[in-house]
Amino acid sequence: PAAAALAASGASAAAAVAGRPGAPPQHSVAATMAAGAVLAGAGGLEQARRHCKSIYAHLPPMEGSVKYKRAWTIEEALEQHRCLMRQHELQTSIGHNHVQVRKMQAEFARLASEQAAASLREAVAAGQGGAAANTLGAALAAAEDAAKKLQSALHICAIEEHRAAEKSRRMEEEIEKSNQEMVVLRESIDDIARGGGPSGVGMTGNSGPGTGSTADVQANKDRQFYYCSDCRVGGHGQRFCSYLLKRPNWRIYPSEKWFEDKNGQVSHCPLGKRGVDFTDETYFSRIAMHIKGRIWLEDKRKLYEFVPDLMPLTFVIKDQRWIGDPPPPEPPGASPMPWFVKETDRNWGTSVVCCARPEDCLGLAKPNATYVVQRHIPRPLLYHDGEKCHIKFYNLLVGCADGVTWKLWTYKDGYLSISPKAWSPTDLSKETQVTIIRTKRINDWEHWAEVYPKCQQGVREVIKRAAEQGKLEGRNKLQFEIISADYIVTEDKDVYLLEFNTGPVLKDPDDSPDVHDAGMVSGALHIIEPWEGGDEDLWDFVLECKGVPPKPEDAALPQDDL
Repeated sequence: PAAAALAASGASAAAAVAGRPGAPPQHSVAATMAAGAVLAGAGGLEQARRHCKSIYAHLPPMEGSVKYKRAWTIEEALEQHRCLMRQHELQTSIGHNHVQVRKMQAEFARLASEQAAASLREAVAAGQGGAAANTLGAALAAAEDAAKKLQSALHICAIEEHRAAEKSRRMEEEIEKSNQEMVVLRESIDDIARGGGPSGVGMTGNSGPGTGSTADVQANKDRQFYYCSDCRVGGHGQRFCSYLLKRPNWRIYPSEKWFEDKNGQVSHCPLGKRGVDFTDETYFSRIAMHIKGRIWLEDKRKLYEFVPDLMPLTFVIKDQRWIGDPPPPEPPGASPMPWFVKETDRNWGTSVVCCARPEDCLGLAKPNATYVVQRHIPRPLLYHDGEKCHIKFYNLLVGCADGVTWKLWTYKDGYLSISPKAWSPTDLSKETQVTIIRTKRINDWEHWAEVYPKCQQGVREVIKRAAEQGKLEGRNKLQFEIISADYIVTEDKDVYLLEFNTGPVLKDPDDSPDVHDAGMVSGALHIIEPWEGGDEDLWDFVLECKGVPPKPEDAALPQDDL
């Protein structure tokens, strides 16, 4: 897709050179300028100036759209370099034509000034009496006007020359970035081919004792460079790579097509199926970015199975039938309160529907789908103008390379998701009842200091139980994940866990300069892979516990990693 976009941008630049509708073709610019010179030679300077102005108005602008962008494959790097070189050629030609027209305008202004000066000399020679005085005054004004126009034309020409030179310089800088990137990619390929990558990872080329051993850990620390690849699995893989590449000793190792399944879905791997230090394709990565056993956190039904005391009372619908006891009917005179029907394996409020009574829930379920059903908690803590709100609580879960030890950090800051409308238990609209979007930072919320420890304790209990019960599964490599937890708070400051989101929304400074998660991501990666220029930011260490030892894996090709 990146290569296609770059190619499209190159085509756009070529189209710009060809001209806008009604513009003269590139090869005809010199001819039309020559025609202007003929007009000037025939004495029609004003007509020649208008002719030049018309030519300039139809010239394509100097605004090439292709800029250097990090490439993750050899094909992308080569295609980008080709587009940048082509753009430089086209834009240099456009800039040359801009300057030539401006020079011609300056030359016409010079001729006009010389003519005005000659007329002024003739008027002076004719004397100053009577009509001659009027002629002299007109000639003087014409000479002054011509001099100003010449000065302006020369100034504009100098500006145009500077613009063209500056545009060329910027494009050459983009080309140099592309050149340097290809050099580094070549060096990365050679280094890993010589055994400079992590040992015990990937299918070919990297041999060693395994990523969890003491010898392997020391060997990784002694290396000059570390490598990451984007295998296009999705999630935050490319984002984490981008943050790691800010470190001076991290480099890109290119990826390539691995295989295509019967449905046409293409999978990628590091070039040559080699192992790297970090990639989103777990089998080829020294550090895994997906927790094994994460389904027990992200599936709401499974989550309720082992932490029912931390969540609202939950019922289950599967294939349009109640599993276990259905919720009892509301007693007569009970205060109205919404009921939520949520698909168990979908998050971010994309599958939540509301109804007024538990008897209505079954009618909202679809065939072949599983739902959790929950009644709205009573007396929710509302925001300043009576809006419903919930907490986006961020956590860093780490499974150590010994396959047994689990560690948890929680982030001191977070977000409130606030409804755009005041809450009412009888208003069943999604805008009122379902809060999805991160609305504001939570650190200035007056209740945060009291609520934060309760949210932290809840997540701590979830992870402890999941590890001890073997729901979280260890690997023979380091694994981690940034996970958000959704909490809702009552007026008594009690907290209820609603769900976990693996792969939560994260914002970068480039996308969201004012409110972003750069500190959170950088801090988490420093905890995972420490370096001298980093820090833990606002992450609080909460828990270290032991889980169930992992089962022996197929050393050749672990299917759960793929």
